[in-house]
Amino acid sequence: MVTRSYRERILVFIIIISLISFFLIIRLFYIQLVQSRKMTGLAKGEHTKILQIELARGTIFDCNLQELAMSIEVDSIYSQPNRIERPYKTAIQLSNILGMNPTTLYKKLTHNSSFVWLKRKVEKKQSQKIRELNIKGIDFLKEYKRFYPKNHLGAHLIGFVGLDNEGLEGIESIYDKYLKAGINRLVVLKDGEGRTILCPQNNPLVKKASNGNDIILTIDEIIQHHAEAELKNICEEQKAKSGSIIVMVPKTGEILAWAIYPFYNPNCFSQFPSHQYRNTIVTDIFEPGSTFKIFSAIALLKEGLIPSEKTYFCPGHIQIGNKTIHCHHPHGTQNLEGIIANSCNVGMAQCIHRLSDRKFYSHILEFGFNEPTKIGLSGEEKGLLPKPKDWSRLSKYTIAIGQGISVTPLQLIMAVGAIANNGVLMKPIVIKAIKTPQGKIIKEFKPTPVRQVVPLELIPQINKMLTKVVTDGTGESAQINGYEIAGKTATAQKVDANGKYSPDKFIASFIGYLPADDPKVIILVIVDEPKGTYWGGTIAAPTFKKVAKRIISYMGILPTKPLAEEQSQHKG
Repeated sequence: MVTRSYRERILVFIIIISLISFFLIIRLFYIQLVQSRKMTGLAKGEHTKILQIELARGTIFDCNLQELAMSIEVDSIYSQPNRIERPYKTAIQLSNILGMNPTTLYKKLTHNSSFVWLKRKVEKKQSQKIRELNIKGIDFLKEYKRFYPKNHLGAHLIGFVGLDNEGLEGIESIYDKYLKAGINRLVVLKDGEGRTILCPQNNPLVKKASNGNDIILTIDEIIQHHAEAELKNICEEQKAKSGSIIVMVPKTGEILAWAIYPFYNPNCFSQFPSHQYRNTIVTDIFEPGSTFKIFSAIALLKEGLIPSEKTYFCPGHIQIGNKTIHCHHPHGTQNLEGIIANSCNVGMAQCIHRLSDRKFYSHILEFGFNEPTKIGLSGEEKGLLPKPKDWSRLSKYTIAIGQGISVTPLQLIMAVGAIANNGVLMKPIVIKAIKTPQGKIIKEFKPTPVRQVVPLELIPQINKMLTKVVTDGTGESAQINGYEIAGKTATAQKVDANGKYSPDKFIASFIGYLPADDPKVIILVIVDEPKGTYWGGTIAAPTFKKVAKRIISYMGILPTKPLAEEQSQHKG
């Protein structure tokens, strides 16, 4: 007979078993339904790994669709440590090819992982040598590496990218969000023995992405090449510190060449000092010197203060307060046209005396000085022009001859380009369009007028004035047989660290457009700190001529006047 005590113990046991069973059922329900996604993920984590592989970055083209920056397919090398049979020997073999520390490689080859990158985006020769070793557990994945097929051509404008394909300088950096490619997610699986299996690209677990967008520049590869070649020649010949050449279409504001010396190669940018990456055409300012007399003359003409028959006498110097403004030599009697042709400081000082500080300042601003051009490149400076309230008694006279004001090379060519464009200032353009890999236009950059800065009726007079600079003045070395050229020379003293004008550091420059009556191109040449001869007329003007002759031939620009049997003798 079962006692009451025994029955109670059985009941308690049944209750305990029931509670345990109920708890297990609840727990199973929670795991199977509530935490199923998490548990599935953990299980997959034991057997899978996700690799992010970036696709091809967009191509940067010149205006004729020549590739200036592109993505090429290269090998990245990885190991499966659990399959490496002789890690020490393998580390030694690979270190000799990859140029890596064998200890570092050994740690990678013995890592507690099924997948380890050894080196990404290796050279083709390195990849081939490793393939020939046929080492078990060493394999390859295709990735993309940035490549600049023209090496230094246009590097300061284009820029470069880092190892992770992120833009670091130039257009590569500024337009990174457009150029950057999508990322493919590649799944790495382990088989039953722990070996790595890469899912093929068409595996449903792989998320497909797209390549980056393409950028079409206004730069012309041929003109860029000619500009860089001549810039290198003059800078090396004169042992100059640096130099730049810009070529632009004045009617549209499109930049055809953007040359800065010394060059650097974006394919191996780390081998060059970082200051060499500077896009000095927009980031650096300089005193323009006598090229600025163009704008002083225009201000006087717009105000109607200088009759064409009015003449001035230059004895070689003039006293302004307690300061003396000098010319290289006396120019004698001359009108405004002669003052510009001879680049006469004294004559310009005599002319500008009649113009008020406030009106002169206002006319300068109209040409876009003291404000960025808004070209869309990083680090662009706005220049330096004090307000009239901060001018000294001498300021108006020094600014009139290009001292006491600083501009960027881009500001200068855009301002003179306005004269070549019937008085209309344009916004500069370096990019024509941004397109998808399928060719759809995302963004287009069209010619944009800023404002009329010179009255149309004054253009013939100014053209004649600048043409005389080349036919009879300081710019004779820029003459090209059969072509009428308008231009201006400058030889500007640089300011040293003490804030004083250096006696032996100069910037030689020449800016000109052709044909003068219907300009197709405008060219600015700047040579910084040439040694020996430093005059703009003897250094920059001949370089302008060499670049212009190449462009004339390439673009098929026809002569505008009869060809002379002999070139006239230049003054140098």
